[in-house]
Amino acid sequence: MRKELIWAAGIGITFGLIIAFGVWRINSSIKPKEKSVTQTPRPQVNSEFKITLDKPEQNDVLTQDSVTVSGITKPLTWVTFSGESSDYIIQSGTDGVFVQDVKLIPGVNQIKITAFDPEGNRSVEKVVVVYSSSFQVSSSSPTTAKDSSESSDIRLKVQEKVREALNKPKAYLGTVTDIADSTIQIKTSESQIKQISTDAAITTVVKTGTINKAVKLTDIAIGDFIVAMGYVNGNSVLSAQRILISSPVTEPKVEAVLAKVTTVSKKAITAEDPKDGQTATITPSTKTSIETYDLGKLKSIKIAGIVQGDLIIYITDSGSDTPITRSIFVVQKSQN
Repeated sequence: MRKELIWAAGIGITFGLIIAFGVWRINSSIKPKEKSVTQTPRPQVNSEFKITLDKPEQNDVLTQDSVTVSGITKPLTWVTFSGESSDYIIQSGTDGVFVQDVKLIPGVNQIKITAFDPEGNRSVEKVVVVYSSSFQVSSSSPTTAKDSSESSDIRLKVQEKVREALNKPKAYLGTVTDIADSTIQIKTSESQIKQISTDAAITTVVKTGTINKAVKLTDIAIGDFIVAMGYVNGNSVLSAQRILISSPVTEPKVEAVLAKVTTVSKKAITAEDPKDGQTATITPSTKTSIETYDLGKLKSIKIAGIVQGDLIIYITDSGSDTPITRSIFVVQKSQN
């Protein structure tokens, strides 16, 4: 009897040691994994410097000769706006918001927005709008029916947004690739295929040039560059009210540059890019706009009002054989 008790005790001790060893091995295998999880670095926040436009939207059709450009970027950055004929500058607010009215010319307007932060980094955004005082804006508007349920309210708001988008005039720009009885197909500069529906009773066609001339729908030919204005339906087909036959639209070679003035003469300014150290010679013409920006206000000055150490933003147009300086903005006076 005593011998059986000793054997039972021995077997119990052995099982106890086996279980304890198993628990130790399990804990040992778990702890390194827990440690590796806690040491995994957190992903870095992307602080990319960029411009986000609110208005206008790409290819909007406008019937007034100016447009309000608004959006958001880094707080307290210099923001320039270059339209077809004029340049503007403001400083974004402490919340990064910017708002600026830009003058338009009849037809296609390409607006370039450039922002500079204090370190000299640059961000660029572009938008194309079409100004036509002859375009007739649709008088229809989204319905405002009400419903007591929350789900219906949400559905109605979505429907209103859709109707609003459909009732907003847009433009399709591109080269004609195919013509059917009442449909024109174009290829855009981004190589997208767009469909345009026409109606001889309501679609006006104008051939632009030195003198704009009204023509017929049948005068549109394959290979023509056109600007079609109208309303886009749910199938992305634009119902054209007005079509311009014009020269192809090419991207303007307008550029804004931030630089620090190194020398000034009676006819030229030498300035250095604070980011890459490159030096440029700026030669204003009689048409160059030269202004200082101080406390939100612009003041016209002469080239003699610029001195060494001034921080400037100058805007050039290299679209012709002889590049021109369109505008010079003194954004920070020398501290010397």
